[in-house]
Amino acid sequence: MKIALFIFVTLSFLASAKAESEWNFGADLQMGEQYFPQSYGDETNDSLFKLEIDPLLKWKSGDHWRFYFKPVFVANPDNKSDNEKYFFEPSEAYIKFQKDVLNIQLGYNIVTWGVTDGYNPADMVNTKQIFDPIRSKKLGVPSLMISESLKWFDYDFLYIPRAREAILPGTDSRWLPREVFVPQVPQNNLVLLLPANLRYHYGTNESLNNALDNNFALRMQKTISIFDLSLYGYDGAAPYPIIEPQVTGNIVQVSPKTVIQVDPDVTLNTKNYRVREGGFSLVSHQWDFLFKYETTYTSDYGDYTNLPGWVHESVLGLEKTFNFTDGTFIGILQYSFLDTQRQNDSNISITEIFRRAWMAGGRLTWKEVWNASVLGLYDTIHSSHFEEVSVGRRFFDAWTLNLTADFITGSSENPLGLYSKNDSYLLTLSRSF
Repeated sequence: MKIALFIFVTLSFLASAKAESEWNFGADLQMGEQYFPQSYGDETNDSLFKLEIDPLLKWKSGDHWRFYFKPVFVANPDNKSDNEKYFFEPSEAYIKFQKDVLNIQLGYNIVTWGVTDGYNPADMVNTKQIFDPIRSKKLGVPSLMISESLKWFDYDFLYIPRAREAILPGTDSRWLPREVFVPQVPQNNLVLLLPANLRYHYGTNESLNNALDNNFALRMQKTISIFDLSLYGYDGAAPYPIIEPQVTGNIVQVSPKTVIQVDPDVTLNTKNYRVREGGFSLVSHQWDFLFKYETTYTSDYGDYTNLPGWVHESVLGLEKTFNFTDGTFIGILQYSFLDTQRQNDSNISITEIFRRAWMAGGRLTWKEVWNASVLGLYDTIHSSHFEEVSVGRRFFDAWTLNLTADFITGSSENPLGLYSKNDSYLLTLSRSF
């Protein structure tokens, strides 16, 4: 209802615009087939066909007024999880007023803060749709955003009257635990062994400490000599909720951890919680290298038992561009190191993948029609790793054919190894209009 009302008010406003207004239309279309070589039970998909359409509408009037609307529509008609078959998201849909050094945007906004790649702890504002954690999509946040360039620094401020909740995988998804579930509990002493005939259900959904109401975010930026500096602040909902399984079953071990062989029906209860985060990033270009550093400190609100406590996250990165005949290669090396109040052993904690992790990769473009990329991630604590290789070719200036292969290795009891049955091959054909 809120989305429909915003679009109606916006179109009514635009209809009254002057004749000299300028309109632009476009669209991105993508069709893809994803194949998973390893079966993960009769209730999950071994292959998925996806159709995605991202229309684009832009309008401007004079020097001051702009309108931008780029929704996302995705169809997975053969998905066995009913809530994943069709997905519509307003994504970016805002009215913008700009004058001199001041910009004001009202509507659904997507912002990307922070400077690191793959893992970016300062990028807290937008929650995500995580049907596939490797290819999650940001959700537009309904907000008022003010950006201004002052004499000494630039800033971006967001007020979010009501934050959106993350959209979790469907109950028949390959991306939920299907062998071992290690939940987040204060003593890190619980392991759930899952049955072959597992049936997930989503249960209660609560918000602690008014987590979704009246969220705020601020970024300040300053360039000093060869250094680009940024400060970040955020007070609002955590990007991922706490997920608590509710089970029945038989205890098969009590020490050192309690191990339960659970019955087929597992209910997942979720709790949104509120956090405060402060952070800092630095980018510097020296000796033909791009140095990146980002660090954040996050603490939660309230005294609920399963809150994660404080988290200190840091990422250090190095990037270099190599130019050669008819092509360019960009190489990246990155290391993340995290400290937390609770040494969380949960295998559904995305943060835990990066507690002590190396990431390396690169992207090649050649003759303006070929592109290739490779990415590797190694979790040094659990000895799990992830590799992604992608090759693409552009045809007729508008069509692009791309093949991507993902490989995941590790024990199902740790956060990255949880997805070890989800190696996949993805073929996509895309076009821009």
